[in-house]
Amino acid sequence: MMARTHGLVVGAVAIACGCASVQSPMPPAAGLKTTIAPPTLAAFPAVAELPAPPSPINISNAPLALDDVLQSVNQHFPLLFAAERERDIALGQRLAAEGQFDLNLRSRGTNQEGSFGNSRFDISLEQPIPQWGMTAFSGYRFGYGDFPVYYGDRKTADGGEFRTGVQIPLLRDRSIDRRRSILRQAQIGEPLALAAVQTARLGAFRSGARAYWAWAAAGEQYRISAGLLKLAKDRQELFEKRTKLGADPEFIVIEGRRTVAEREGALIATERRLQQTSFDLSLLLRDASGNPVVPNASQLPANFVDTVLAPFDANRLAQDLINAVARRPELMRFQLQKERLTIDLQLARNQQLPGLNAGIAAAQDVGGGKKSFTGKDIFASDRTNAEVFLALDLPVQRRDAFGRTQVAQAQLMQVLAQERYARDVIVAEVQDVVSNLDRTYQRLLKAREEVAVADQVAMLERKRFDLGTSTFLEVNLRELFAAGARAKVVDTLAEYQRALADLRAATGEDSFAQP
Repeated sequence: MMARTHGLVVGAVAIACGCASVQSPMPPAAGLKTTIAPPTLAAFPAVAELPAPPSPINISNAPLALDDVLQSVNQHFPLLFAAERERDIALGQRLAAEGQFDLNLRSRGTNQEGSFGNSRFDISLEQPIPQWGMTAFSGYRFGYGDFPVYYGDRKTADGGEFRTGVQIPLLRDRSIDRRRSILRQAQIGEPLALAAVQTARLGAFRSGARAYWAWAAAGEQYRISAGLLKLAKDRQELFEKRTKLGADPEFIVIEGRRTVAEREGALIATERRLQQTSFDLSLLLRDASGNPVVPNASQLPANFVDTVLAPFDANRLAQDLINAVARRPELMRFQLQKERLTIDLQLARNQQLPGLNAGIAAAQDVGGGKKSFTGKDIFASDRTNAEVFLALDLPVQRRDAFGRTQVAQAQLMQVLAQERYARDVIVAEVQDVVSNLDRTYQRLLKAREEVAVADQVAMLERKRFDLGTSTFLEVNLRELFAAGARAKVVDTLAEYQRALADLRAATGEDSFAQP
């Protein structure tokens, strides 16, 4: 019996000591994104007639594509980098929660002088175990010297005493306790952080796409204004030659100067708009060091106004709604929040139960000598001890547990209502974006028809003017109408592209999501 007990004690101490080397299963760099090399842009002829906004940094003079901007956002956007640190925070919180199950070492030494001079030393290891809320403990103590009768248990044999045991909750803290609830919530915090990161990613990609198309549209508007100005200057040069020869009245030259000045002012306004959108885009377009890159005019996409779009299928609404509900991180966050609150509710209900704990412990003295004072009669003591105990703890009112239960139930109902509204908002958002895309595509078709007619009317008006059957004022108006129709195509086309970016964000589409 003594040999078996001694083996049990030594084995328990070895297990407890072995727990000291247990570490979190999370690797040190878990969740950190690997840096991706910046994209290489292909060479393309520059548009020499457009101005280049001032830029201290320039990655290339090749045309800038939307994918280049989105790649830059994915790799170097500071706010996205900041959002991704949520994963590191969640990993740290989980590691801190796992620390509640760390092995605890306690020790104490005492030397007493006087009538009962003695020396005592005690060291123990305590290991909380996630299964069933158990706690295992092992230790060693040594007591030498004189002890009064009522402290006889402090005396040990010459080699000291080894002890081990385990405590098991039977009611409260058995299915769940505060340690395990905190750990489980910290584990849920990891996918919650990923949902927050995904929300930030979708927003950043949407902002990048909208900024890119605003810049592309501003560049095309500049081209239209520059074309109008060039047309006016060429005509003005012809008017001045004809006036000198007496073929045209001086009034036409004066009116031509006014037209040139007007169109120069319009060009300055579109140039300012181009520069403004370039600066806006630079907040999302960055080089390998993360510094903003102001794109120059030579990087504008060529023939933006002539972009051919495939007909938009409005019948895709049903599939878009399915994708949005399945992929939107907001709904994922609500699901995880419900899991967290469910854990709070389970813990609160468990804390209403009585605290009934059972335990078993064993102790073994080693070395010479007896634990008793005389070793005879009522003071005779065995060197091997075993103990079984049962402890009851019950707050009578249990108002803390009942109050926490009420709070958790109310919060759960609150999140359920918020989730329902968020789902309705997402459905309405997808419906609105799809409707906007469908109507914008139809507007684009009509705007292009208007451009074709307006260009034809302007050309015929110029022919009439050359034949002397029209006035310069009418020619100028027809040209402005044609330019306005072309500008309308540019605005509508840019709005369509921005709506596509809105649709990708609304349906939770992330082209750069890690597998």
